[in-house]
Amino acid sequence: MKPCLFCGVTDSAGEPADDEHVIPKWARRAFDIQGPLTLHASDGPGTARQQVGRMQHLNIVLGDAICRRCNNDWLGGIEKRAALILKPMAVSAQPTVLDPATQALLAFWAVKTCFLLELAIRQQHPGQRTVEGYQATPQELAWLREKEEPPPRCMVWLGCWNCQHATPVNYEPSGADLPTLDGSPVTGHLTTFTLGYVAFQVFSVDFIAAEQHGAPVWNPRPPAPLREGLPRIWPPLLGTRDLPWPPPAFARDDWRRLVTWDGVLRPGEQPSPS
Repeated sequence: MKPCLFCGVTDSAGEPADDEHVIPKWARRAFDIQGPLTLHASDGPGTARQQVGRMQHLNIVLGDAICRRCNNDWLGGIEKRAALILKPMAVSAQPTVLDPATQALLAFWAVKTCFLLELAIRQQHPGQRTVEGYQATPQELAWLREKEEPPPRCMVWLGCWNCQHATPVNYEPSGADLPTLDGSPVTGHLTTFTLGYVAFQVFSVDFIAAEQHGAPVWNPRPPAPLREGLPRIWPPLLGTRDLPWPPPAFARDDWRRLVTWDGVLRPGEQPSPS
């Protein structure tokens, strides 16, 4: 196997890496997806959506990338904890109150899932998209493994998406450039990822490059028209308190407003199973 994405270890006995099911089994079972799904992408608003691939039962797999110890012992335990919270939210929009520790767990889960989903789509459908999403650096992946929290400069917002049981997963990044003191380009991404009724937005940037080139902290607040529906769960706000969910839901017609933060960001649509 190749070195594990998270711990960097290569199995000396040649044991193959596990296949990582990026959309976890609990979600695939809960949504009860029957038969094949198609993945579509476009170059942005106003352009036709093109089919870039097909899959069975929402089974998005990242192969030969994560060792069994990281996948089973580490990620497996996190999935079990996250599923207890996420399943009723994602499947039936069940109201809940999230304490600070649970907010941190969901933020970690969202960042991990967005990173692995991008890698899986690149692996399964290479060259099929004009615009690709954020590819995490080795340092960010190692940080996830070591700290069990999002890497520095990551931000996570948690909303509610009115999926109407029609599209179980949506995934789309928008470019979010950062100004720098030395003029060097540092590009981040705001990735919107929905699982059923749950909507996550994850801002990611190479934190080492951002520090080296003197980039400021990215905008921590969504535009005012979206703000009520996108409370931030990472990094923790000063005096973080319990968070009631769901906030006001975004309708299906709000998708473009959501992923571009009301037109502020540069869109780049990625595959959405439907």
